[in-house]
Formats: sequence, structure tokens, C-alpha cells
Amino acid sequence: YILRPTGVTFAHTHAVWHVTHDPCIRGVVYASSADGSTHVCVRKNAESTSESSWSPPTMLERAHDRAVRCVAVSPCGRMLASASFDGTCAVYVRASPQHAWRRACALEGHESEVKRCAWSPSGSLLATCGRDRTVWVWEAHGEEEFECVAALHGHGGDVKCVTWHPSEDVLVSASYDESVRVWREDEDGDDWSCAQVLGGESGDGGEGHRGTVWRASFEPRRRMDGGAGARCVSCSGDGEFVVWNGSGFCNTELAFGVRFQCGHDQAVLSCDWGANGFIAAGGGDNSVRVYGEGADGVWRQVACIENAHDDDVNHVEWSPHDPME
Repeated sequence: YILRPTGVTFAHTHAVWHVTHDPCIRGVVYASSADGSTHVCVRKNAESTSESSWSPPTMLERAHDRAVRCVAVSPCGRMLASASFDGTCAVYVRASPQHAWRRACALEGHESEVKRCAWSPSGSLLATCGRDRTVWVWEAHGEEEFECVAALHGHGGDVKCVTWHPSEDVLVSASYDESVRVWREDEDGDDWSCAQVLGGESGDGGEGHRGTVWRASFEPRRRMDGGAGARCVSCSGDGEFVVWNGSGFCNTELAFGVRFQCGHDQAVLSCDWGANGFIAAGGGDNSVRVYGEGADGVWRQVACIENAHDDDVNHVEWSPHDPME
């Protein structure tokens, strides 16, 4: 396989931390930056892959005075959240025209930098995590009011990532403490708690990573080959991936499956499991790499761009509209 950049340059003056696709509109991407801004860029011809097909980026109304670490669009495409080192998560509501956004509210509660935000599959819940070692779950009441329904403690270090199961309100977090945790709502619906600890420095969570866990990504519920996803992958500062096998109700119970080495010679900072079956990854060695699972169950590198960027590749993400982009 050959990776080829299609080219879009955002008008940020500092590092770009995160780029994400609009889940509802093909050819629209959002980027957040260390300069405290979030930009939207629209492909003039959604079918084109040339650099000239992108319109100049436009900046959303500024909501943060420190780096914006992550930006996430709700599944319905109506709301956008941005997580910042200023300790807040801002929520925007889509306005008119189509690619305009209005700042609606700011979610406050974390004691330090907010590292990540993610919408649940239904879009009714928003998860945030941060340097204060906590995971927060917010419930949306309309588009401008949010209630914190859980502030979750348990990690022994920065929480680097939160990601939702593709079909259930089950949350996974990854941390500096080398663990992956699974959180779910209690049966009575009054609170949330930790259902599983996977790996970790103490060893209590069994086999896992041997370094900071930077990202976790679920296998898509529906794959291009017609199969149903049942696993989760995580990447780490140890230069390895761990695939966790799912079981139980909707495969929401995770257990160690396999560990495989990557081609990165520094920390793997991001990974994303695509509907095409491939895992894309970016790392501290400035490269983007793609891994595929063979018929023998062994994962191997199938594509790579060395020096894809001039510095760390902080985020990679497959397009929800084109499984090979």
C-alpha cells in the first residue's frame, strides 16, 4: 500500500494537536492548535484529493486562552466540543451558514488541563479527561446545558484519552499510569464506576503496556468486509500496540489479546482502527504508519510515510466517509 498526502494547511501559528472529520458532511475537517484556536476547512470539491481543492481555513469564535488539545463533533453533527489546557471544555452549536458555529457554553470542573473530549454514540453524553487524573461524564440537556453526572477517579497519572464503545455507553480511558480502564453506568443508573483495569504499573490489571498509554480505539462496529468489530487497540510510549478482545454484552468486556511491535522508533502517540480493518498510527518519530492483520492473525506494517510532518504526529484519524482516506 502507498500513503499519499492530499494536502491541507491550517493557518495556525503553533503546533496542531488534533484534526477530526465532520461525521455528517464529507470534505469538512476541524483542527485545534496550541495557539488556542480551532479552525474549519472545507473541500470545495468533495471528490477531489488535490491540495487546491481545499478552501482557506476559517477560525471558530475563540473560546480558550491556552492550547486546544482536542476537538470532537457530535454524531448528529449539531454540536462541537473543544478541550483545552485552560481547564475547560467549550461546546459550540452549528449555526447558519452550514459551516458556521456559535459558542454555546463552557464546561468547568477539571482542576487542570483538559486533554481530551469525546461524544458517546448517542450524542447525549460527553466525556472529558485531564491532567488532574480524572474522567468526567457530562449529560446534554438540549444543546446549551450540560450536567456533570460523574467525576471518575482511579487513574494514578494524567488521563491522556477517553473513547466510547461504538454502540454502547461504555467508556475507555488511557493514562500515564500505563493502564486502560473501562467505565460504565451502575445498574441502578445513579452513578458510574470502573468496571475493569487493564494493565498498569502495579500489575494488578494483568498483562498490558509498559509505558504511558496515549490512545485507545475501538474496532468499528461494521467493517467493510461485512464483519462486526469486537476489539479495541491501544498504543503506548513503549512502542507497542495491544489489541484487547471483547466479550460479553456487545463485546464491552475487554481482555488482553495480543501485543505487537510497531515500526515507530519513538512513542506511538495516536492510533485509529478503520472500517477498512487497518490500524493507522502516528508517533514521536514524525511518521505515519498503517498496520494490517494477516490471515495468520499476525499484525504487520503495510504502509508508511517517514517524516510525514516536521515534528510529532499527535493525531491520526480515518475518514468516516472514505474508508481509505
